[in-house]
Amino acid sequence: MTPSTDTATYLYCLVRAPRQPSLARTPRGLPGTGALRVLPAAADLWLVAADAPLARYGSAPIERGLRDLEWVAERGAAHARVVEHFARRGTTLPMKLFTLFSGDERAIAHVRDAEPRVRNVLARVDGRQEWGVRVRLDPALARRRARRRPAPAAAAVRRNGTRFLLAKKQERDVARDLQRRGRAAVEAAFESLASLADGTRRRPGDELAGTRVALDASLLVEIRRRPAFRRAVQRAARALAGVGYRLTLTGPWPAYNFVGEGR
Repeated sequence: MTPSTDTATYLYCLVRAPRQPSLARTPRGLPGTGALRVLPAAADLWLVAADAPLARYGSAPIERGLRDLEWVAERGAAHARVVEHFARRGTTLPMKLFTLFSGDERAIAHVRDAEPRVRNVLARVDGRQEWGVRVRLDPALARRRARRRPAPAAAAVRRNGTRFLLAKKQERDVARDLQRRGRAAVEAAFESLASLADGTRRRPGDELAGTRVALDASLLVEIRRRPAFRRAVQRAARALAGVGYRLTLTGPWPAYNFVGEGR
């Protein structure tokens, strides 16, 4: 189908499959867009697309919409539902939110021009899933750990005010100890999980400064390694809890963070 001058071709994902992917029971796409359709890009490469009216998804409407977090979240969730539907059925490369072309021919030509790189990426993510790992300081766990510290000797708290000063010092000591041990434990956890992954993406530390988040990473893991990876996550979570940190695992997801260049 060739869209009119009032619409653009919106892309959700690229699917590698020997036959055209089925559109049965697919989720609804972005609000206001047309029904999902499949475009042949190569012998075994297919684009999942829809018509997007420019009145709602042209440059100016999108620019306005990006200022509204609820508007973006609704469309991001709809985009993800479509991508994840196809990813559960085969090797899939997600497109970025609001990937638009002036028509089907331009979208297909773009993929064909980039076919060698596309196939390299497909080989990298084939048979693998993305997992999200986040580690953050848990104040409740930290407080419980602080309460397990030995109490000051009775002779040291006899004078008026000494108990208060010692308690404050203990709090500072615990905080420094948590920070020191926490950094080491977070790095050890990340390295243990990364050893089971074929690719990692980690949010830079300067972006986490001033927050309780100590690690925000994505890992690309072979499906056959999933049981071992989950066991490693459980071990890391126990170790981190011992120093006042909590690990959260999300996924599996399509390889959102591994479709670009690099490891």
